[in-house]
Amino acid sequence: MTHFQKLFIDNLRFWRKKKGISQLKLSEMVNISPNYLNAVENGKNFPSPEVIQHISDVLELMPYQLFLEHPAEGVSVNMALSDLMAIKQRFVKEISKLIKKYQEI
Repeated sequence: MTHFQKLFIDNLRFWRKKKGISQLKLSEMVNISPNYLNAVENGKNFPSPEVIQHISDVLELMPYQLFLEHPAEGVSVNMALSDLMAIKQRFVKEISKLIKKYQEI
C-alpha cells in the first residue's frame, strides 16, 4: 500500500466517523456495496475518481481533504470557496488589464 492510499484510508475513516456515519450507511449514500467500501477501508481496493467525488460530496468535503496529512486541520468547504472567489477576482482583474493593454496596440 502506498502512502497516498494510506492517507486516503485514514482520512476516509476519520471523516466518516467524525460525521457519525457507519460503513453501511456511507455505502448506501455513495451507492456502492458495503463489501466494496470495507475493502477500500482495508486497503484491498482503491476507488475511482468518481467514487472519491461521491464520497467527498456525501461527507461534505473537498476531494483533496481525503488526502491531507492532518485531516482535522483541513480547510472547510466555505473557506475553500472563499479562497477560490478571491483567486477568481484577481484573475479577472489581471485579464482585464491584459485585454486593455492589447486593445491599445
